[in-house]
Amino acid sequence: MSQRSIKDSHELRGTELRNRTISFANRFPRLGWFYPSITILLMLYAGFQQPSLLLVAMLCMGIYIAISSADSNFYLLVFLLPSLSLFVTEQADSSFATMLFLAAFVKHVAARISSMKLHVVGLLSMLGFIMLELLHVYTYLSEWMNPTVRWIALMLYASLLIIDMNFKPSFKRAVYTFTCGILVSSACGLVMSLTSELTSAPFRRFEGVGGDPNGFGMMVLMAAFFLLHLYKQAQKPNTLLVYSSIGLLLLGLTTLSRTYFLTMGFMVLLLLGYMAVTVDRNSRRMRSKIIAAVLILGTVFAIPMMNVIQSIIDRMSIGSSLDKMTGSRSFLAEQYWTLFKDSSLWELLFGRGIIGYLPQSPISVHGQQLGPHNTYLESLVAWGMVGTVVFIAFVWLLAYVQRVKTGTVDLHIETLPAHSRTNPSFLAFLPIISTMIFLLSLHSLGMYTTYFYIVLLIMNLYYTESESVEALEAANNTEPVASERGSGSI
Repeated sequence: MSQRSIKDSHELRGTELRNRTISFANRFPRLGWFYPSITILLMLYAGFQQPSLLLVAMLCMGIYIAISSADSNFYLLVFLLPSLSLFVTEQADSSFATMLFLAAFVKHVAARISSMKLHVVGLLSMLGFIMLELLHVYTYLSEWMNPTVRWIALMLYASLLIIDMNFKPSFKRAVYTFTCGILVSSACGLVMSLTSELTSAPFRRFEGVGGDPNGFGMMVLMAAFFLLHLYKQAQKPNTLLVYSSIGLLLLGLTTLSRTYFLTMGFMVLLLLGYMAVTVDRNSRRMRSKIIAAVLILGTVFAIPMMNVIQSIIDRMSIGSSLDKMTGSRSFLAEQYWTLFKDSSLWELLFGRGIIGYLPQSPISVHGQQLGPHNTYLESLVAWGMVGTVVFIAFVWLLAYVQRVKTGTVDLHIETLPAHSRTNPSFLAFLPIISTMIFLLSLHSLGMYTTYFYIVLLIMNLYYTESESVEALEAANNTEPVASERGSGSI
């Protein structure tokens, strides 16, 4: 073989290696220097608890938000969702996380004010929902006003991510970023557990730095089913998605959350039933990959899993009464249901307000005032029967707007009407179902982060492979198709 042939062969192999590296990198967030630096700073803060490290991380993220696009800021917030408890400090009047979200909201509006195309139905539903909460302001004390304004601003931000028809971030990249955020949260939580004092409890529940084992378990299940949906929709499925999903499901076991065990068991049965009857090629391929992943991971982590199983047994055996087994959730649900039934007619219809209902509810356990730990009951107490219907209609309309938005992506063809979209995949409903089950043991409507989770769930519902970054970039480079009359956008 000539030297030239050998040189060409080496160049070809080098090109193939670079292409594979680029392809592998494109499956994950475009990190650059920023995300690794933030990860290192958060882990150092978790280990040493030095406020200066957190302030440096805040400064870096603040600069990033100021100079980055609206899409990049959205990915950053998704990355931070599993680690927000790190940003709640006694030195801050409000949490640092809230400051970052508000800064991203201001930047989003400033950067997109001239290019926003708001869906009329979505805009009206959003304004109606805000007006519902403002009905309660006259009963609020002055110290409740700041959290109310923050809640409205960030709920508005989350809504704009959907109702802005020209804002189309990559859901695939958001899922990868969210998954990386869960791994960073887990790493920080592990560091904090190693540096903290040992407990005498028979088991230790893991929550990363998510702030709550149940909430962390909900995020883990959500991300696991997001990854499986990406695998299902991919034209060239990546086995790593299946292995990552199984790994997340195993990670969730460390929360020792009864809700997680029950929810995961039910969802796995649904998934197995779906895979048993489906004839889709990707689904059949996913079935074999899941079996292989379970066998491999079960073999590699056999000893740690035995310890986790023993902790699960210890956790499930605590308490003989319903109140003890549910961590006082049954008591709280009973008390809040009684509170709702005994309310005035106005409160039955419109509630006490999402910010005001908790301080107005004299319900406590062991001297500590607690919420209902049930989102559906929380909605009734906070917004009443009418308000709950309005909230359900609001979420439904956001899903409708997302369906319209993803159905009108211009990919060198005529704009597609919403009704021509294919129905969502069965896998697209799994993270929604699992989250709805988790909400039976969590009260979440008063936290603005809940509405960003809703955004991810809605984006997942109508995700297809054609919505990849490359496809959207190609669409943006084409001449825009004039929107039809009555499109519902302004």
